[in-house]
Amino acid sequence: QAYKTMLGVFENVEDASQAVSDIIAAGIVPGALEMMDQLITQAVEAAYHFGFPLDAGAVLIVELDGLAAGLEQQAERVIAVCKKNRAREVRLAKTEQERADLWKSRKRAFGAIGRLSPNFLTQDGVVPRSKLPEMMQFIQACSRKYGLRIPNVFHAGDGNLHPLILYDERDPEQVRRTLEASNDILTKCVEMGGSVTGEHGIGVEKIDFMEKQFSRDDLDAMRLLRRVFDPEGRCNPHKIFPGSKRCMDFAPRKQISA
Repeated sequence: QAYKTMLGVFENVEDASQAVSDIIAAGIVPGALEMMDQLITQAVEAAYHFGFPLDAGAVLIVELDGLAAGLEQQAERVIAVCKKNRAREVRLAKTEQERADLWKSRKRAFGAIGRLSPNFLTQDGVVPRSKLPEMMQFIQACSRKYGLRIPNVFHAGDGNLHPLILYDERDPEQVRRTLEASNDILTKCVEMGGSVTGEHGIGVEKIDFMEKQFSRDDLDAMRLLRRVFDPEGRCNPHKIFPGSKRCMDFAPRKQISA
């Protein structure tokens, strides 16, 4: 029936991340809850001129939807949580056009990265929402460790991260550091009880992480299930499972039977 869309402005990523955790902990389930850090908002603002504050450490886009009755009270609670976490301001979209422009800017964020770097590697890890502040600190530490800029734009509401590691593919040393930083970030996601993918899948890039995230028995069960629907291994045969890049490894261990 209705929705309310807000933009929370924070001095740093840690406060914005804590606000995400507190919103969910309060029993509020937004229709959308997105975060962009300073590098992203600066690039988006330069490209689309929405009016993002260039000096903010991070912004949260929060959209509540549902029945009109009670939505105003939910919005007030969200604003209170943001201010408790030192939000500088919380703007409420006043018109449908303002709401549409805000979402258009967010959805075009990846395209704006070309203003920052010739190349970028994006990841798709997930951590529990309560771990977001800690994970953001870890990504910042990776940025310093490898001497690479790593802006963040992600689905904060479900802990689905999209750190963007900026590099120049013409420099082999930058490529090496980019891959190492990516590996560190995904490994940390698993260590925090999360996953190496939230929406884009394993493919071939993350095959080696499957053995870090799942036991051998888990993987055998997955292979058995896949074999039911694809007994000859014709569907994407070289993806998802460890060893599939080297051979058609569909057979589970002998002691496991269908």
